[in-house]
Amino acid sequence: MLIVLLDGFGYEQWTRTHRDHPFLATLTERGRVTPLTSTYPSETAAAMTTFTTGLLPVEHGVLGWYQYVEALDAVVQTLPFATVDGTPVVEAFETAVGRDTLFPQTSLYERAAARGIDVHLVQPEEILDPADPALLGAGIEPHPYRTVAGMAIRLRRVLKAAEGRTYVHAYVPAIDAVAHADGTESRAYEATLSMIADPLRTELIERLDRETAARTLLIVTADHGHVDTDPATNVDLSTIDGIREHLRTDGSGEPIPPVGGPRNVRFHVESGRETAARAVLERELDARVFDRAEALDRRLFGDGEPIDDFDGRCGELICVPCERGLWWDGHELDFVGMHGGLHPDEMLVPFAAASPARLQ
Repeated sequence: MLIVLLDGFGYEQWTRTHRDHPFLATLTERGRVTPLTSTYPSETAAAMTTFTTGLLPVEHGVLGWYQYVEALDAVVQTLPFATVDGTPVVEAFETAVGRDTLFPQTSLYERAAARGIDVHLVQPEEILDPADPALLGAGIEPHPYRTVAGMAIRLRRVLKAAEGRTYVHAYVPAIDAVAHADGTESRAYEATLSMIADPLRTELIERLDRETAARTLLIVTADHGHVDTDPATNVDLSTIDGIREHLRTDGSGEPIPPVGGPRNVRFHVESGRETAARAVLERELDARVFDRAEALDRRLFGDGEPIDDFDGRCGELICVPCERGLWWDGHELDFVGMHGGLHPDEMLVPFAAASPARLQ
């Protein structure tokens, strides 16, 4: 089995663009493409952790790219496990805290490898460090790549060499990056799709031998989609009076800033001030606001048993903007494409499946 995960390529974007890209058009015509619901938040950190553990966000506890970690008394970027300025956590703090502070669960890849399935991870070299066993787990073979064309060639070769049960997971972040910068209807977005789809067609349809194609299942999917916003009207939360005073403070007396992401904003609120803080958010913002109990009751983060420290990870209030992006200063406010909220364009992703033999 080969899974190609196109970060940020939602179902709406697939249905709107697939006819312009032969690889996507052929998959749509000869395979099966159906919409799936992503996680809430519809963010890479939450969705990819679900993808790799089989657990929902309420169970694995990764609730956004930015998260307050009580053990560090600091906000970190979750997937790279780095501080807000990008410094690795193990370098930034004297008392090193392992990645399992955030990710205590065993990955599906490790479980598959333990059952005799050959597991291959194909990821950009800036993400995949073969020397870091914490990122891989036992029995997983890494394949870092520099270009999408090189990735596609590597996929064909791995499939060709496969003997017995084999799982190949390829991750492609470029669509998400260009959507953030230029939006999903830009020329740069279309060019990026071609840059990805064309090599995949060449290597997985045109050049893959018939025997390998016939014994392979190809799945193309995503972690979330995007909504396009107007950076000029995205909201800087630090300019709204009445929010900062309600936030819980860290060990140095500074307010813990909002966490999550611009379409999934969570607030750690001082005890007893939840009602007042919620009133400010509902008065000033075009957004849905939930307290933690409501979010759990509505199963916003999934239907499962909350991780032990869920309350500390979640915070007291969750704010889901209707149209715009919200953030506490920072470059995120300059994004055009955003995700993390509950809009169908960010919550629905494609699940495209076919044998490559049917596509040839």
